[in-house]
Amino acid sequence: MKIIKGIINVLTTLIIVVGGIFIGLYLFGFTPYVVLSGSMEPTIKTGSLCFINKHAKYETIKEKDIIAFKASGGTLVTHRVVSIDENGFVTKGDNNKNQDGVSNRSQFVGKNVFWIPYVGYGIMLIQSTTGKIIFGTFVVLLLLVGLLFGDDKKKDKKEKIEE
Repeated sequence: MKIIKGIINVLTTLIIVVGGIFIGLYLFGFTPYVVLSGSMEPTIKTGSLCFINKHAKYETIKEKDIIAFKASGGTLVTHRVVSIDENGFVTKGDNNKNQDGVSNRSQFVGKNVFWIPYVGYGIMLIQSTTGKIIFGTFVVLLLLVGLLFGDDKKKDKKEKIEE
């Protein structure tokens, strides 16, 4: 019984803490994106969760910074700045042979601040229909188990009052 309560407490705390961290980062302008290709490997692995600072100033970006920009068709790309000219940033994926061309101020989304390898796979799973069902079921079961096993301290107090 105590083991089940311990597991419930740990899982609940973990969900709340991780959710709080994501909300806090988002409020400060850090937006998470999942890396879908290997163009930045080995630096940023496919399936990593990247955090882009949308408040980063275009003027402060320098060579070797990793930025996010909108490519043609609106696809979000995270690549390294290899040079800067009067037209904008010339970028290239670390794992690519060719440069992307120039991305200008209107395409600039933000600066990549940090990334967490492989976490993006879990995010993609949760965003899928199957993942939503699994995650929703897990949360409901967690709540039900928490309600069923309740807080023994309250039960103990009730029993003492009745005696």
